[in-house]
Amino acid sequence: RAVPLSPQEDPSGTFVQLRLSLVQTACGKRAPRPQNCRALENRRKPVCVACYKFDHGDVPKVLDKYHNCGPSHHMAVK
Repeated sequence: RAVPLSPQEDPSGTFVQLRLSLVQTACGKRAPRPQNCRALENRRKPVCVACYKFDHGDVPKVLDKYHNCGPSHHMAVK
């Protein structure tokens, strides 16, 4: 599940931040039908934060990006 935060406009570009909650499933990475994978109970549930900076062009280009994932208790918003 991805939770986008509102984009922040700046003269140097547009900044977008996402928080993603992940869950382990019973399927392998190359499962042919990943939408049918069930979540495993009592497993790790990492949270990822992704930040992107886009230019102001008609077709925005990614100028910079940052990704960080960790256990949900390490990624709590303060």
